[in-house]
Amino acid sequence: MPTTAPDSRLPVAVGVLRRRDDRLLLQQRLPGKPCAGQWEFPGGKIEPGESPICALRRELREELGVEVAAVALQPLLELPFDYAHAKVLLTVFLVDFTGEAVGREGQRTCWLTTAEIRRRDILQAVHPILDALDGLGRVGCPEAPQAPQANSAR
Repeated sequence: MPTTAPDSRLPVAVGVLRRRDDRLLLQQRLPGKPCAGQWEFPGGKIEPGESPICALRRELREELGVEVAAVALQPLLELPFDYAHAKVLLTVFLVDFTGEAVGREGQRTCWLTTAEIRRRDILQAVHPILDALDGLGRVGCPEAPQAPQANSAR
């Protein structure tokens, strides 16, 4: 991620993709990127003039080859976070999706419970996201319609 001016934050859309078994998708940061090898939820930079949801749709399509079927109308969390390489503002959404998630940029992916995620080498900003998810109880996307049954083979 590029660095920003000291008084500004890089806006980033983050998606928490979940399967019906409540496992969540993580991806591993690629070599050559800041925090390489650590695990994170998918997403990416919000381009100028782009809404967080539009950015998330674009990023999930590019990174994982999935389409957003439904997203909560309100973010799960808006999180300002300071990394050594960038100050970011993460807008985190719960996402229902269609398609098979595959790391299209060479990144490894895995499906884990929140407890399993906490045992991984994760980006620091993942911890408050997990805390917010734990506060919800069963991970869900209550404001959004369920994805069609035909996509249950995830």
